[in-house]
Amino acid sequence: MDAATVIQSTKSGTTSHSYMKRKVPPSGHLEPIKGLGRRDKQAADKSALLRSALPVLRKQDIAKFRNSYKHNLCLDMLTEGFHLSFCELINLIRQQHERREAAGPESFIWTKPVLPDQPDKLEMMKMYLTRAEAASRIGHYLDEYQSRYDLAQSFKDNPDDQWLVDHFFTTCLEVAMKVPVEVGGKIQSEGHCNVGLCLQKRGNFREAAKHFEAYHKLAANYKNEWKMSNGTSFYTDSCIKLYHIYTIIGAELARSAEQEERDLSLETLKQALEMAKNSLDKKLEGEASYNLGMAFQKINDLDTALSHLFNFYESCQGDSNSEGIGRACDSIAKIYARQGNKEKSVEFLKRFVELTEKTGLEKEYCLACHNLGNVCNSVGNYDEATEYFSKAYNISRALGDPISTNVNRVQYGIAMAHRMMGKFANHIVVGGKTCITRLAEWKSVRTDEFSKPIPDTVPGAAHHVVLPPPPAQKETEHEEEAEEEAHEMKETQDPSIEIIKPDSLEQNSE
Repeated sequence: MDAATVIQSTKSGTTSHSYMKRKVPPSGHLEPIKGLGRRDKQAADKSALLRSALPVLRKQDIAKFRNSYKHNLCLDMLTEGFHLSFCELINLIRQQHERREAAGPESFIWTKPVLPDQPDKLEMMKMYLTRAEAASRIGHYLDEYQSRYDLAQSFKDNPDDQWLVDHFFTTCLEVAMKVPVEVGGKIQSEGHCNVGLCLQKRGNFREAAKHFEAYHKLAANYKNEWKMSNGTSFYTDSCIKLYHIYTIIGAELARSAEQEERDLSLETLKQALEMAKNSLDKKLEGEASYNLGMAFQKINDLDTALSHLFNFYESCQGDSNSEGIGRACDSIAKIYARQGNKEKSVEFLKRFVELTEKTGLEKEYCLACHNLGNVCNSVGNYDEATEYFSKAYNISRALGDPISTNVNRVQYGIAMAHRMMGKFANHIVVGGKTCITRLAEWKSVRTDEFSKPIPDTVPGAAHHVVLPPPPAQKETEHEEEAEEEAHEMKETQDPSIEIIKPDSLEQNSE
């Protein structure tokens, strides 16, 4: 088919080829469509105007939309020349990833967001890290320290970011060590303090103590010069922190089975007491004395323990610390009980009971009644023992403490049995219809009628006086009195009647 035939066919409409269609103009813009209405034309003009207002995108601009925020931020750091900041940020991201992988998908840490998904944190880290690197390049270490310190402080409010706080406080100390002591001694001491606190939170108490000791050593040379924002001197603060860390280490060593570590525990607690005295805080000094007194009590050095506990008692009295006075009275009473001084033990326990009853400390009041009941029970004062165990039992029930309730229930029953024991034995010895009836009723229904007087149906029944067993230290005096009474009664009464002595009462109870 020649060209003329094709042209003729096209005009007649019999043939239609794609290459015969109208071509787009070289400019790339379509010609306006003819026959559009006014509204369509306005919309088209508006679209053209909007397209003309759009900026021309470069390759770098397109990459910002395609890449992640972390990727773009790292590129900016590298292009600006902050290579060390880039490496530190990448290492932190890698550390977090390794911790998550080590914990596993079922761990709690796996549910926490990671740094690449937190643009605000990445931007803040970039700003402070680049600022610190810029200061480091020109040798302004104080500015570098401040930038890293501010970065650590910004993460302190979130417990999940504690690992970042630890990292940046550690780098703060590294920067502070570059400054001479004459110029940067204050920030060095502050750096040791912050690193020690981070280690203490992680449970690394021995390493924390080393940093606190370095903090104390630096602050000791400037006791009245270096002060915190609240007015407390660095020296006082270092003494307080050393007191706390030495107390923790001492308690940890005391739980060891090795004798050397238990001896080291005493030395550590003595250091804690010394630091508490240096801090000039009487409350801390009292607490340190209490801890040291309890440690000496464990090794049976009771006299030394008493001296420290009395120091704690006096400091609590000066501060009107009711809870501390109660603890001191309870501990002192226990030591007196172990020494066999029952009178002093009862005296301090009664102080404990009176104090807790006035202050309304129900748990402490329950403990005081329980301990006083134990001492009264051990010295044979069964009436008071029953009274105090009854109070302890009722209070523990009101508090809803099942363990304390069960213990006090048993002790209350034992005290009641001890109180009834002498009268029960007296009824057995006296005999007679009335006594046998009461004994039989008690066996059946546990009805305690032994406190009632015994009818004088048996010769000499009225002479059977029931007394609780005396304390151990006065046993000889009671035996002599009982022998004299027995000798007098034998001269006036029927020789067949047996007089019950205190030791016989104890044997019958057993």
